[in-house]
Amino acid sequence: MSAPSDEIVFFGGYDPDYPRNAIIRKGLERNGVRVRSCRAGGSRRAVFRYPLLLARFLATCLGRRSRLFVPDFRHKDVPLAWMLSRIPRRMLIFDPLVSRYETRVLDRGDAEEGSAQAKHNWNIDRITMRMSDVVLADTNAHAAFYINEFDVDEKKVNTLYLGYDDTVFDRAPDREPDGIFSVLFYGSFLPLHGTDVIVEAARLLDSGFRFRIVGSGQTMDEFMERSEGIDDGRIELSGNVPEKELPGLIADADAVLGVFGTTPKTGMVIPNKVYQSMACGRPVVTADTPAIREIFTPGEHLVCVPPGDAVLLAGELKRLRDDRQFAMSVADRGGRLVREQFNPAKVAGRLLDILGMEDGK
Repeated sequence: MSAPSDEIVFFGGYDPDYPRNAIIRKGLERNGVRVRSCRAGGSRRAVFRYPLLLARFLATCLGRRSRLFVPDFRHKDVPLAWMLSRIPRRMLIFDPLVSRYETRVLDRGDAEEGSAQAKHNWNIDRITMRMSDVVLADTNAHAAFYINEFDVDEKKVNTLYLGYDDTVFDRAPDREPDGIFSVLFYGSFLPLHGTDVIVEAARLLDSGFRFRIVGSGQTMDEFMERSEGIDDGRIELSGNVPEKELPGLIADADAVLGVFGTTPKTGMVIPNKVYQSMACGRPVVTADTPAIREIFTPGEHLVCVPPGDAVLLAGELKRLRDDRQFAMSVADRGGRLVREQFNPAKVAGRLLDILGMEDGK
């Protein structure tokens, strides 16, 4: 028996709780679209994951004309999805979020440009994007990168901004001044985050500022080394926390930091934390990039500084502390924009437009 063509199947070894996946799934359901799952743990190697995915596909999707949706980071599941989308012919949608080449070579530096590993990751990006009927990018800057770097047909590449999960993040009460200006950063310490810039900005400020740093990752050791000598409680380090605890941390902050790195990836992304913190009603300070300006106006919706500039970051944090009216107006305008335009239903509505689907049809 054939199912309605509005059905979308999330396919592969994806994490259902990763923010991008949760936002899209919840938004599709709010728009009346049936969402199904064909999933096998992403920690398994492809040689073991593929048989499980195939068995689950045959058990749940055989004979159904649903669209296949391969979520973020699941490049290696695209070839199997492509084969399963041939007979009967069904749409294959790939939402990579980032390219492997861009992340491993241009940002993290795990492989040198021109190396065999770099070429391997470049080929994975190129092949999987060209196999797909629709490729989603989180910004126009990323879309242009996919098209130009991997020679992907521009007609199949579409921008779908990240948004935020409004079941987790919501408007927090205004924080009353208490003599300490609290600045929050949370993240996985990737080079694009520019945590070196953050620690140098903290060094330039006085003990009236407290930087709460949450997370861990690649540049953590460098951050710790750079923070030596700042011993007046200005920097407070925490490890990783569950997503459900982030709204409380944001509510306790006077300002939230985005990203400040100088790698190419910095200019192409709008991080989850930007949407999440703005939705909670806190002023965000982040690097001034082409991606940020696709949606936001610096000075109106958020505060921007040049990538890599610790001096100007420190200056803007002083401004937010000293000009409470400015800080509150930025937080209000930015928060209103995000809550109105980038909630799950709005994000999924744009996806339905990209796929040529009406709500629930």
